[in-house]
Amino acid sequence: MLIIMRRSLLRTCAIFCSVLFAVQFTMAQSRSVSGIVRDSEGRPLSGVTVKSGRYTVTTNEAGSYQVTVADNENVLSFSSVGLQSQQISLNNRSTIDAVLLSTMVDLDDVVVVGYGGVKKSDLTGAVATLKGSDLNKTPASSVDQLLQGKIPGVQVSISSGQPGAGATVRIRGNSSLSGSNAPLVVVDGFPWGDAGDLKQINPEDIESIEVLKDASSAAIYGSRGANGVIMVTTKKARAGTPRISLNTLNTISTLSVKPDLWRDGIEEAVYANEAALNGGTPLSQLPYLGEVRSGVYFPSIAELRGLDPTKPQWKTNTDWADLVYRNPFSQNYTLGVDGGSDNTKYSMSGNYYKEEGLAIKNAYDKYTGRLNLDQKLTNAISAGTNIILTYTNNTGQNLSAGRSRIFPVYDENGNYFRTSAMDFGNPIAIANEVLNKSKTIDVLGTIFVSAKLTDWLQFRTQLSTKYGNSIGDVYEPANVTFRGYENTGYGAINNYSNNELVNENYLTIDKTFDDIHRLNVVGGFSLQNSRTRTSNLMGMNFVNDNLQNENLNSAKTKVLSNGLSASTLHSWFGRANYALLDKYLFTVTGRADGSTKFGENNKWAFFPSAAVAWKLNEESFIKDLNAFSELKLRASYGLTGNQGISPYQTLDRFGSERYYVGAQNGFMTGFGPGLAGANNEQGLTIVGGLGNKSLKWETTTSYDLGLDIGFMNQRFTLTLDYYDKHTKDLLRTRTISPSSGFDQQWVNDGEISNRGFELGFNAGIIQREELSWSVGGNFALNRNKVVAMGESDRVVTGSLIEMVRQNVNHFIIGQPMYTFYGYRSDGIIQSLEEGIEAGLTGAEAIPGEIKYIDIAGADGSPDGTIDPTYDRVVIGDPTPNFIYSFNTSVSYKRFDLNAQFYGVYGNDVFDLQKMTPSRQVQRWTPDNPSNLYPRANNTRGYKASDFFVEDGSFLRLQNVTLGYSFRPGMIKGISNIRLYASGNNLLTITKFNKGFDPEVGLDGINWGNYPRPRAYSFGVSVGF
Repeated sequence: MLIIMRRSLLRTCAIFCSVLFAVQFTMAQSRSVSGIVRDSEGRPLSGVTVKSGRYTVTTNEAGSYQVTVADNENVLSFSSVGLQSQQISLNNRSTIDAVLLSTMVDLDDVVVVGYGGVKKSDLTGAVATLKGSDLNKTPASSVDQLLQGKIPGVQVSISSGQPGAGATVRIRGNSSLSGSNAPLVVVDGFPWGDAGDLKQINPEDIESIEVLKDASSAAIYGSRGANGVIMVTTKKARAGTPRISLNTLNTISTLSVKPDLWRDGIEEAVYANEAALNGGTPLSQLPYLGEVRSGVYFPSIAELRGLDPTKPQWKTNTDWADLVYRNPFSQNYTLGVDGGSDNTKYSMSGNYYKEEGLAIKNAYDKYTGRLNLDQKLTNAISAGTNIILTYTNNTGQNLSAGRSRIFPVYDENGNYFRTSAMDFGNPIAIANEVLNKSKTIDVLGTIFVSAKLTDWLQFRTQLSTKYGNSIGDVYEPANVTFRGYENTGYGAINNYSNNELVNENYLTIDKTFDDIHRLNVVGGFSLQNSRTRTSNLMGMNFVNDNLQNENLNSAKTKVLSNGLSASTLHSWFGRANYALLDKYLFTVTGRADGSTKFGENNKWAFFPSAAVAWKLNEESFIKDLNAFSELKLRASYGLTGNQGISPYQTLDRFGSERYYVGAQNGFMTGFGPGLAGANNEQGLTIVGGLGNKSLKWETTTSYDLGLDIGFMNQRFTLTLDYYDKHTKDLLRTRTISPSSGFDQQWVNDGEISNRGFELGFNAGIIQREELSWSVGGNFALNRNKVVAMGESDRVVTGSLIEMVRQNVNHFIIGQPMYTFYGYRSDGIIQSLEEGIEAGLTGAEAIPGEIKYIDIAGADGSPDGTIDPTYDRVVIGDPTPNFIYSFNTSVSYKRFDLNAQFYGVYGNDVFDLQKMTPSRQVQRWTPDNPSNLYPRANNTRGYKASDFFVEDGSFLRLQNVTLGYSFRPGMIKGISNIRLYASGNNLLTITKFNKGFDPEVGLDGINWGNYPRPRAYSFGVSVGF
């Protein structure tokens, strides 16, 4: 026995020594290999499994890895779900970078479609997906700005470069005349509200964005899905060792185009004298004669040129553009942490974003915090929360740099220079003395509980709330602005608060039968309450400006107004996805919505949809071709609704209006039925407020036919969609008989159609170990048309333009929405006889004026006069013929280069800034009989005509980014470092007005918006 024990002990010791020797030998004969794994477009891939022999690691969020490799191993394997596995020979290298291509398994990725997800291969509707990493790393105050050019059929218009400005987003055109046209935004399952101001979301926190474009996919949101749905999914908590990331972006901006201003003060003065003389001013009263007017000395032309022997040459030559605009510096910092165990997972981040505006004293500060927490309570029950907190501070306003160069900023006493008591155009005075700021706080909180009742049945309940509060401060001194002068100082504090509360409960069935039938069913109900309160405090006639608006009680005149509105939306919803043999796909969706915004008999409406898809690539006769990795035909039909109007439109409403009763009593306030609105073209106040108990939902009927094509394991993909949607029972304001005591009433009246075609493509042209090159792009055209508006053929819309004393935008039967309506012109009048023959009279017939065309009279033929009833026609269309974008990505070793182009073609712009100095120089004179630009005339009454209509087409080099990723492990404790430089808005090719951006907004009017900057950024991404 003892001998046996000794032998056993010796054998154990021998085995132990052998194992120890082997381990020591292996450790002595191993080394470390590191690198970065990217996709076909050069983006880092996280979660990729990297294996060498018995050593296995996964890449971090920056795509970096570091793995131990034994000397007897010469192959490194890379694999990940949805990507093609790859094996790379080591050949004694210590650094291996890999590029993994998409495979057919990529079609198994889950796409968020509302109340759950669907495999990409099983989609039956028109759904586009954008990864968070696809968003440009460029400065942007709102996420929706970064969507421009990324998704076919999604038009993003950014009409202002002012810090904090949002964007206008449209999916497949406008569908409502007076209701909302903005798509619904859903953040982590919570119906956030209309797209256009997603400032609360930090782009670094976004995991993916899905856009539901057709009725089949959007009908699950019923009355809020008529304009499409944008699903935003933020980054979720993940288990594992804590991971820390730091991203910084610093930006210098400049004017992309120098404003078209007077460069020569002498030319400016000559033009001013000529304009005054042609406008009827006597020769002795022209502005620049070397005389004192209203206490201010105006030099003569000779004095400006240095030709007056009695006076020195005028020295003042103020470059207002140089004083108003600057090269601002902006900063963006994001710190993120995630990790946890299998039971408790967390993800949190903090962001600070500071953007300085091109104009002085303009700035936008934003602070964002996010917390995502998932807790496994039992094997079947889990709970979690998602909280987003945002604080913003916005200051400043748009400033004009078009002031005369002849005058200084300050007078000899150090006060702001003014040409008269009514001169309120000094931009430096406005920037320094006018208070205009706003602060907002937004909080989004969601808690949920999910219970897995069986292997195929799950229940989820979710409670979400969104609270927003903003405070606006305004003060205008009496000697700086006209409103301040008119009111002897004007101050205001404007408060706004909104609270949304949503509770959603739904069951999900997900079951497969005999590998033949696959069924996914979602059903549930939701309740949403919305409450908004406003209060506005105004003060006028201040003793002094010392406290600005901080002591409104010191104002002699005080005005208080406030408002409260609330609405409730009850909903029942359901969706069933059925797949037969993984070839034939069917989707049925329905939602019943009940809204307090509508009358008693019209509160509820039902919005159904259906879709089918056929995976042709699963059929044997297609498989045998060995050509397609995906070939799917889709078709859908459905109804969605729109309730995008304010509450209480079914009820008669009372309002108040202030009116002047004389010098002794000043202003008084009257109360009564009706609500006073804006003025019409005749200057009369429009009165609304008459209820309509028959109001009901707008309804959009939508058809969609799509084709998804993939080649070479999804290396080349193509998506095509044709759609046709009609919106009926339009919610709009209709002009009614004056005998009612009202001018307008909300009604359901009219129809709009949108038809279009969309194309999206991606191609991995080169996919090698150290070099990859991919290209992609999209194309979309939409044909929008007003089909009916009840008894009306033409309805005025938009804002009254004082310059032409007309609303230029109109809704006209058979034309796109916001069509330009006005007179046609035929160059410039060259002789008085020509002007009279054209039907013009008085000052309008004088040579050098615009020649308007006599189109028709009462009998349909030209009658020799220019009349607004018969001679105004359609003169332009702000809707583009098509929009398009193109992007390319190149990755070589550790370098990556990305570029994006964005273009709009065929849209017209009504250019209120057409007569810029460079064009005024080309004006008509007897010595220069121009047929393009009219003579100088400061009393001309312009007509709304095609003289102002210009081609707004453009192609913009949207962004170029060059990056370099350092080898992992270079610095102890740091897993990855990436440096990148980016340029935004680098080049715009257009025929549009010099000095102005052609992207002016969906109404197509160039109001002289805040200029869009050209930005140069440098960023650093660090992972710990």
